[in-house]
Amino acid sequence: MEDKYVPYKIFKKGELTIGVLGVGIELKGLVPDNLYGNTIYNDPVASANKTADILKKKYQCDMVICLSHLGDKYSDDKISDEILAKETYDIDLIIGGHTHRFFEAPRRYTNKRASDVLVNQVGWAGIQLGRLDYEFLARNKKFLAGANTVIIGKKSSD
Repeated sequence: MEDKYVPYKIFKKGELTIGVLGVGIELKGLVPDNLYGNTIYNDPVASANKTADILKKKYQCDMVICLSHLGDKYSDDKISDEILAKETYDIDLIIGGHTHRFFEAPRRYTNKRASDVLVNQVGWAGIQLGRLDYEFLARNKKFLAGANTVIIGKKSSD
């Protein structure tokens, strides 16, 4: 994967600076070894915290979004979006995948700084789309102003 990805992306929207990072599941046991080769799996919580810290401190991001492919939550202690939300410091929103859950509304968790982290997942195959609208106030205060789900098609076994 060396030289095939960037650790984060920064978007400027007017006066706002939005940082986006990504984390994924461990490939061992899910993907044949020969398909991921020498790819090293890093702890997603530690990696996300390190990258989010850079985005907040170095680039003064007003918001940090994590694109996750860890999965919603599990019955065991396997790392998930829920665990990630609770164990991070500077992530504001986690947009999740892998478990293909259809959330009716984003879930709210409290991070290590006692701040809200929203987690959302809108299923699979473009059947459902999600929209989260944030309002930004002075001094880095932000809040979710609206959450909408748009059903594109029906879930089926096809």
